[in-house]
Amino acid sequence: MRKKRNHNLLLEVAVIFASVIGLMLLVYFVMILSFQDGARSTSETMSIAVIIAQRIYENPTETEIKAVSLMIRYGAHLGLFFVVGLVTTFVSMVIFRRYYRILGVFGSGVLCYILAYYTEYYKQFVEGRHFQMTDVALNWYGSVAGIACMIISYFMNRLLVKLSS
Repeated sequence: MRKKRNHNLLLEVAVIFASVIGLMLLVYFVMILSFQDGARSTSETMSIAVIIAQRIYENPTETEIKAVSLMIRYGAHLGLFFVVGLVTTFVSMVIFRRYYRILGVFGSGVLCYILAYYTEYYKQFVEGRHFQMTDVALNWYGSVAGIACMIISYFMNRLLVKLSS
């Protein structure tokens, strides 16, 4: 009995460690993308936008390419921070147990908001980049969607476990 308990504890510590390391790597990736200089970021987005616009339109105009570029940028903010919210909430649910999970989810929301705001705030100090409150909102909405998805997944899992018993 004691050996099984030690094995479970070791497995739990390994999962917590791997989750925290994964979250730290994700935050590092977000920071790398956020602090890319403006010219490089714009050229990468525009090259992708041209390719997509050429697939959608026969001869895309500059306005159509800019619209596609804007959608790519918005999608990147929402998608990246969706993953941040999902992973942050997962880590908080692994670390915190029972009723403390509520605090963990709340803490992950606070962490996501801080990350959403300050990645945009510090862009104003990067050459060619600017602080935009709309990007903060997109980051936050993506995080909230990720948090909500993880919470729904948690409750669906509990419901399925109860129904299968």
